[in-house]
Amino acid sequence: MKISNPFGISLLALFFVSSVFGAETNQADEVETERGSPWLAAPLVVMNPAFGNGFGAVGLYFFKPDPTDTVSPASTLGLVGLYSDTDSHFAGLFSQIYLKEDLWRVAAGAINGKINNEFNVEGFSRTVEFSTKVNAVFTRIDRRIAGNYFLGTRIGVVDMRYIEGNALSKIYFNLFNVEDDLSGQFALIGFHDSRDDVRYPESGNYSEATLSFIPEWLGSAEGYHALELFANQYISPRERQVLALRAFGRFTPSDTPYSGLSTLGRQSDLRGYTSGEKLAENLITLQAEYRWFFTKRMGAVGFAGISELYNGSIGNINKDTFYPSAGLGLRYMLNEENKMNFRFDYAWGSNDESGFYIGVGESF
Repeated sequence: MKISNPFGISLLALFFVSSVFGAETNQADEVETERGSPWLAAPLVVMNPAFGNGFGAVGLYFFKPDPTDTVSPASTLGLVGLYSDTDSHFAGLFSQIYLKEDLWRVAAGAINGKINNEFNVEGFSRTVEFSTKVNAVFTRIDRRIAGNYFLGTRIGVVDMRYIEGNALSKIYFNLFNVEDDLSGQFALIGFHDSRDDVRYPESGNYSEATLSFIPEWLGSAEGYHALELFANQYISPRERQVLALRAFGRFTPSDTPYSGLSTLGRQSDLRGYTSGEKLAENLITLQAEYRWFFTKRMGAVGFAGISELYNGSIGNINKDTFYPSAGLGLRYMLNEENKMNFRFDYAWGSNDESGFYIGVGESF
């Protein structure tokens, strides 16, 4: 077995792909008004269990490829760079383009990063330390089929390199056959989207099913596949208040190698845990988050969730596979016209695990 997680080695890569550029809508956005600008730039403070504590910046540009298109939401180009006190760094260039009255949606990106991992692994007396270097490019193309239903595909290439840290990392590498990997992947995607806004939905539903393949014939030393399902529902009980609900599942077969296993802490499932420390074949997560803007720009959130991380059939679920999470956060709206928020969250997990999450855009 070997460690590899294409498009997921960095929580920050996932965050910016899905939260900033991956959200969808059926409602057109205004790119620029008398009070606004299509440009957005903001400093970022990083406080993340997987990445460490540090700083960075994000720049976004909102635009319409066809100014006469009144149906498509605003397209986005973005650049982000981050550095932390663990000497980890990450840089990414991303885009989300909407074309022909929202008939086509095209996303693309490239990332470069080095993550210095510090894992508390069961069976090891001390922290396992090693570095992961990643370079990746990807593209995703979706087409509206009928109404709010879409079909799409995603392809990409990931180059992973591993560097030993402390003495335990060599034992860890030998135990799990950690080795460098250059491989490709592709996925088939179907989704339904009735949300009312691209970046801050207050009503509607977004549900998606993705079947990903990382085959040996595209370079992977051990081929595998994974099925991911999620459904997000948004309800606005009062003005400036939103209840966001999320159900997520990731399922892999019994012969899945270490590289393809599911993990807590990936993206927003669940906050409060370090991605990569807790692994199993299957993951089921339920979350609820209440969002309240008490002024036009300032807001607060409270959230809670539960996960089951288990191997084999659903009959193997028990109290040892159960993980809770809860937290509080603050919001500041950086751009009113495009509803782009700066977020600061603190989440608690089990066994004294916790973490800060700071960035741009909502977690789901």
